[in-house]
Amino acid sequence: MSRGRRSRDRGYISGNRTIAADILHAEVNYLVVAGGGAGGKDSSGGGGAGGLRSTVTGTGGSGSLESALTLFTGTNYTVTVGAGAAATTGAIGSGTNGSDSVFSTITSTGGGAGGGWNGSIVTNGNSGGSGGGGAAGGAASPSGQGFAGGSANNGGGGGASAVGANSAINLGGSGSGGAGGAGRTVAITGSNVTYGGGGGGGGDARGTNPGGAGGSGGGGAGGQTTAGTAGTANTGGGGGGGPFTNPGAANGGAGGSGIVILRYSNLYTLNIGAGLSFSTQTVDDDKVTTFTGGSGSISLSPAPVTTGDYESIATVLVGSAGASSVTFSNIPQTYKHLQLRIIARTTFNNYDDYLSMRFNGDSGANYTYHGIYAQHAIPPAAYGGGNQTILSLQRVASATAPANTFGIVIADILDYTSANKFKTFKNLGGSENNTQGSVYLHSGVWQNTAAITSVQIFGGNASSTLVQNTHLALYGIKG
Repeated sequence: MSRGRRSRDRGYISGNRTIAADILHAEVNYLVVAGGGAGGKDSSGGGGAGGLRSTVTGTGGSGSLESALTLFTGTNYTVTVGAGAAATTGAIGSGTNGSDSVFSTITSTGGGAGGGWNGSIVTNGNSGGSGGGGAAGGAASPSGQGFAGGSANNGGGGGASAVGANSAINLGGSGSGGAGGAGRTVAITGSNVTYGGGGGGGGDARGTNPGGAGGSGGGGAGGQTTAGTAGTANTGGGGGGGPFTNPGAANGGAGGSGIVILRYSNLYTLNIGAGLSFSTQTVDDDKVTTFTGGSGSISLSPAPVTTGDYESIATVLVGSAGASSVTFSNIPQTYKHLQLRIIARTTFNNYDDYLSMRFNGDSGANYTYHGIYAQHAIPPAAYGGGNQTILSLQRVASATAPANTFGIVIADILDYTSANKFKTFKNLGGSENNTQGSVYLHSGVWQNTAAITSVQIFGGNASSTLVQNTHLALYGIKG
């Protein structure tokens, strides 16, 4: 795929059916992490990590990966980055929960606060995306975003991938705090980054009873002689619990703020409204936008590109369900020629398969073709046919070819707007099958003087469909 070309219509194909290329929507992968809960104050539990939902690498809790969302161009979608809970600085006792993070229909729940001790009563950790530690650990609620907090008063907050550890002793006492639950590593940005660590439970200043370690992924450590450590910003880490100091009471650490990360095709631009803090980077053929604070609306639009001798008219990527055909319709009549660039594989039960093409939906016997080909050790040979109902684009890889092998086709359609001549095309293509690779040079004629307004591409055999990741691009040529 070439950048720097304008694409009028872009789409993804889903479902085993024909879909026109002017459907403007994209699958968007995401990581949504809520704000972490605060640690409790005075011999207290660590805060639970913010709930974590992800379509890439791993998600919170013990469930399966989430499914990507389909976004349509021109439609507004909400993004909110949940704040971490404020440090527990007031009365001795439990902290507060973190705030939810939102992307469209996806909500990750704020982490549960760590429980505290008010001198006579110990309290449980709050439930949340991951539960806070406390006399009894708070539950992970709703399920599938994290784990529960640890128990025995100074328990560690739950993390995205593990429960918080119980503290060393039972209720009402002082002692070593439980470690925060571990976070989850996610590679949506192209690098492995860990999010959603639980806060460690508070320790005891009267002896060698340290606070619990914060969980990997931004969990704050529990304090021993000073306040619990805050969770790391933009990880959803829980705050560390405050220790028993006698006299006095040390504060619980604040929860770390959440984060929302979206990954989508670089054929699109993400329009971002006021109120959101963000940055965008390019990773392979995708854009990755990271939101680090605020709330606002976003929408997709086709990416602006510069003009050149070749201009992209439409691009289609076949989705997981395959497609029986792809049609480029409403082709602008403002270019001299057209060019197709195709990387394809079909389901036909052979090592290769013909791709076929029709213009303007014409299924009559109005096509002729001829060409030459070479295949491994076989001498080059010529072929041809007249009065056909399709134009052949020659062979690409199919079902029994080596896994992940695709064939290529580059085809030029000449003088496609002319009203006084038949339409001609030529193409170069080939496929590889270890010892049976082939290459083709091919041309043909559509015996019709009408301007071409649509091009349909499909497998050459009735039972074949285009498989996932087949990529088709239509370009206009000015010269």
